Amino acid sequence: MPDLMLQFHHPGGKPSVAEARALFELSAADVDENYGVTATDPANGIYVILVKPEAAQKAQSALAKRQPHSKEGLFGNPRVEPTGPPRP
Repeated sequence: MPDLMLQFHHPGGKPSVAEARALFELSAADVDENYGVTATDPANGIYVILVKPEAAQKAQSALAKRQPHSKEGLFGNPRVEPTGPPRP
């Protein structure tokens, strides 16, 4: 199963991977450290980290303890592949 995207709100700029892990009580083994923290909407403080499927319950529990935010949550991360030959 592919990693899950954990989208979260973080005011005050892009957090480090270690800060993001601490926010959600995740270990280094629970996340894809090479992916890092990716801004999906930096103007509004929205970021994503990739979480291993076996850590999904830990992430959900941590999300439940936070102030609710409409853009936070765990989302699928399907592989994107081409459907045909490249366009000229």
